[in-house]
Amino acid sequence: MWAPLLPPLSATYTRTQPCKNPCQFSQPTPAFPSRPLTPPPPPRKMVEHLFEDIFTVTRLDPDGKKFDRVSRIEARSEQFDMYMQLDVATEVYPMRAGDRFTMVLAPTLNLDGTPDTGFYTQAGRKTLADKFDYVMHGKLYKISEDSSSGQATKVEIYASFGGLLMMLKGDPSSAASFELDQRLFLLIRKV
Repeated sequence: MWAPLLPPLSATYTRTQPCKNPCQFSQPTPAFPSRPLTPPPPPRKMVEHLFEDIFTVTRLDPDGKKFDRVSRIEARSEQFDMYMQLDVATEVYPMRAGDRFTMVLAPTLNLDGTPDTGFYTQAGRKTLADKFDYVMHGKLYKISEDSSSGQATKVEIYASFGGLLMMLKGDPSSAASFELDQRLFLLIRKV
């Protein structure tokens, strides 16, 4: 003879209120120790990039080679049509004219977007740097406008990465998230 596997509803469920709909049942509420309810933590956000684009190196050392281990590259971006001059330690990361690379400027290397502490720890955590080949940490020291070309006004952003300099020039809307004296990371990966 066949027997049901579940006990009847009246054995395990109780009504919580007078029932308008006979199908509204709930389990009895167990007794929990009283404690204040805390709001859930805010959702973790991903790293926000201040700037990201793909660049093509147009020239190396336009004013002649000044240092043995460093080259100044000139590059033009594809998406935002930005012009960049950047000093690169070519002994560590060689670059040639015609090379294409992704360049990101970010305020932190933490993937969850938490601010950088200022100390490097090799704790085995994944960071934004794991996705790139060449990383520098520096400070944005100058933001200016250039309207000398007679065309639309361009913004110039200057940063120093331990003496290696970067100048990024282009449309002011691309520079809206930059602030003077802002600490940032420059990350490069060849495409």
